Amino acid sequence: MNFYTNNISNSVMNMKPLLYCFIFILAASISACSSHIPPEISQVTDGEPQITEVRAQADTFTSQKARWGGVIIDTENRQNSSKLTIIAFPLDSSGRPEISDQSTGRFIAVFDDFLEPQLYSREREISIYGTILKTETIKVGEYPYVYPVIQVKQHYLWPVRRKAEDYDYPPYWWYDPWYHPYYPWHSPYYPRRR
Repeated sequence: MNFYTNNISNSVMNMKPLLYCFIFILAASISACSSHIPPEISQVTDGEPQITEVRAQADTFTSQKARWGGVIIDTENRQNSSKLTIIAFPLDSSGRPEISDQSTGRFIAVFDDFLEPQLYSREREISIYGTILKTETIKVGEYPYVYPVIQVKQHYLWPVRRKAEDYDYPPYWWYDPWYHPYYPWHSPYYPRRR
């Protein structure tokens, strides 16, 4: 009896390094799956001012925090700051802009540092969080448009979405019309008829 208990306790002791290795790999893989989206972008706060409200009553919302997002239409780097002009869209639950035919307006996002124009280029999606500074009236064509201006504290440049035509499908002639993967057996999804 003593012989068996010694063997069992020795085998358990030999398994400890393997168990520690497994726990380390599990912890590393879980942390690798965590999101890099700033919490200010991904979390909805109550009472966030909307762009249309700020355009109508800029003085009321000055110095308030806002979380907006949309598609970049212009990137301008200045000596001490950068400025993005963005077409705004509503944000989904993760903070990503929901692109549609209905825009909520335009706004200007001011950054304290240099933004690479090749990365922050036209048609890239971005979400920002910051403080509302003021409004500026700039002409769009001949129309004088009132832009809310926001000083950015946090932002997230979203990865480019892949389009359906970007996927590599085999050519139409690749498929064999007489191919049956379960021949001569029946399909596991449909019972054989008798």
